[in-house]
Amino acid sequence: MMYRWHAGYVAWLLNRISGILITLYLCLHIWVIHHLAHGPESYARVMEFLGSKLFVFFEICLIGVVLYHMMNGIRIVLVDFGGAVKYHKAVFWAVIAIGIVLYGLCSWELICHFLGLTH
Repeated sequence: MMYRWHAGYVAWLLNRISGILITLYLCLHIWVIHHLAHGPESYARVMEFLGSKLFVFFEICLIGVVLYHMMNGIRIVLVDFGGAVKYHKAVFWAVIAIGIVLYGLCSWELICHFLGLTH
């Protein structure tokens, strides 16, 4: 059986992948927070490690993952409950475009920090 790479399938696949990535982030977040119980020194060491360029890059990616998951959820609600079934491809691309704009607005500070730019 072969799957066709159409907008609905890609949206479905990316929604599953983004959900898994958000779950992995939640596990990492809980691991970081648990260091608070070990004292401020332990937490400070972890936060220093997480302040590296690699983790700033991951935070920039996380914003995109969360925004995609959110925008696709809005698309699903519109298609399933809002009667936009006939226009599901247009709705998909509209929420992607809105998500890209939101991504730029939400991640600007982190991108500047990652690139070492000051504004």
